[in-house]
Amino acid sequence: MRIFLPMLAMTLALASPLRAQQPAPRENPYDVIAKIFQPLWGVLLSESNDNNRAATIVFEIAEVSGRLPQEMKGATLQAAVQFPDKVKLVAPVLGETFTVCRNGDEVWATPGAKVEYLISQFKVVPRKGTKLKTPIFLPITPQQAIFLPALFSVSRPDVAEVEELRGENCRVLTAGLMPELAKATKAEDFQTRVWVAPGHKVRRIELKRRDFSAVVDVREMTFSPTLPASTWEPPATAADVFHTSPDMLEGLIYIVMNSLKSGAQSTPWLSAK
Repeated sequence: MRIFLPMLAMTLALASPLRAQQPAPRENPYDVIAKIFQPLWGVLLSESNDNNRAATIVFEIAEVSGRLPQEMKGATLQAAVQFPDKVKLVAPVLGETFTVCRNGDEVWATPGAKVEYLISQFKVVPRKGTKLKTPIFLPITPQQAIFLPALFSVSRPDVAEVEELRGENCRVLTAGLMPELAKATKAEDFQTRVWVAPGHKVRRIELKRRDFSAVVDVREMTFSPTLPASTWEPPATAADVFHTSPDMLEGLIYIVMNSLKSGAQSTPWLSAK
């Protein structure tokens, strides 16, 4: 159920204006990974020397295979996040634009009737017992985040593979989880490739497991100290708004990601539990 939250977190450490004249990063791949994540921690975990505590992002699911439904291909998602307690996801679901938003101690989603329908279909229940101190639930602390690169096992770390992607020379890193972690999480088949542009900006992420793969392209990203207060409020024209508590945030994000571009009769590709 939580596969998309780490993916969402990874794609938030992302883009800036294209700088095709700069070389792709060539340093040690584990240093590259650390620098990819560094601006993210100021948005999600508050550990940063940067004043930026908010980010907006647009990303597109460029390719899918295996048990991922082909309807997901081409889906464009918009996300916004602000430390310590705000996050928003906008995505195409059931032929409409779905929005899920946390604004402090309140979570709202639209269109309300279809949100409630999906909650019943997926049998989503609140996540009890964990008080959110960050915008979304992440299974790491700020202290543990420092050691995050050590959780990956980079293939051919001594080779700086470079590919051109949309006019930029990108460093391509191929990695899995470290063997002990992969075994403990039953993810020995997990592999990811990340295209890193100058400035340590992620432009593309490819995720693979035995029975599916997905390619996510980062289309736009900006960091800022804060976002307008209106970002986190339902539109004035929204008449059908579902209101709940942060206990439901993870479940709502899950059902949106599991229903991208789906129709009313589509079969969920993940089990709810």
